[in-house]
Amino acid sequence: MKKVGHCGTLDPFASGVLPVCVGKATRVVRYMDGYDKSYRCTVRFGAFTDTQDREGKVIGGRMPSEDELQALRTNDYYDLRALFAALPGDKEQLPPMYSAIKMDGHPLYEYARKGITLERQARMIHIYACTVHSISAEEFLTADFSVTCSKGTYIRTICDELGVQTGYGAYADALCRTRCGPFSLDTAFSLEDVEGLLKAGRQDEFLLPEDLAVADMPLIEISEEETGRIRMGQQMDLGQFEKRISDAAGKDTCEGTHLRAYCSGRLIAIVLPDEKEGRKILRIERMLA
Repeated sequence: MKKVGHCGTLDPFASGVLPVCVGKATRVVRYMDGYDKSYRCTVRFGAFTDTQDREGKVIGGRMPSEDELQALRTNDYYDLRALFAALPGDKEQLPPMYSAIKMDGHPLYEYARKGITLERQARMIHIYACTVHSISAEEFLTADFSVTCSKGTYIRTICDELGVQTGYGAYADALCRTRCGPFSLDTAFSLEDVEGLLKAGRQDEFLLPEDLAVADMPLIEISEEETGRIRMGQQMDLGQFEKRISDAAGKDTCEGTHLRAYCSGRLIAIVLPDEKEGRKILRIERMLA
C-alpha cells in the first residue's frame, strides 16, 4: 500500500486497539482523531517511575506498611475506591515528558531521554466512567480498573496522580486499550492474525469499510441530483438541507457540525454547514464517493 495511517499512538508497553487505515481509507483519518477511548489498566502502588509505567526508572515513593495494608483490607479498600470514584468529570491533566506530543518539531520523549524537562501546558480531559474490578494487597498493592475517557488522556498519568493522592507512589503496570471510537478489542485482529490471513489471500476478512470510521457522525440522505452536484464540487444553498441536518443532528444550530452524506446506501462525502461571503452553504469537506 502506498498510503497507511493510524489513529491513536499506543505506549510501548501497552496493548489493544489501534485502527489502521490503508489506501483510500486514509482520507478519513482526520475524522478519527477525536475518538473517545476505553482502557483496562493495572496500577501498582509503592513507587513513582519517570515514565509513569513499569518500564521506567524508580524515582520515589514507598511501599505501604503492613499496618496500612491491614487497615485497607479491613474496610475493603474504601479510601482507595473513593479515589477511583472521584475520577469521572472534567479535569486538567499535565502531559508526561515521556509522550509523543511534539514541541519544536520533536516528540517530548526525545527530550526526556536526554534528561531534559520542558514546560508543558495542562490540557482539559474528560473521564466518562471508571470501574474498579479488583484490588489486591498480597505481594503488592494493586488495583485493576477500567476507564472511558476523551482523546489525549494519559492513563499513566492518572496512575501517577493516584500515587500522589495515596502518598505511596504508583505507576501503570499493565495497560490495554479496549475501545477506540467505534472499534473494540473483541472485533480486532492481532498482527499474527493479519499476517496469516494475508498469506492465505483472505485480506477481505480484516479490512473494514471506511464508513465505520465516521459512523458516529449524523447522517443525511441526499438525492441523485444533489450527489451529482457534490461530485462536481458545486456549493449548494444550505436552505434545502437545513431540516434534514437538524433532524439528523438533533439540534437547530448545526454550524460546524460534520455530517456524512449518503445516497442510496453509498457514502458520498463529508459535508458541513458553512457560510461564504454572507451566503449560507453546504460545504463539501471531503469527497469519498
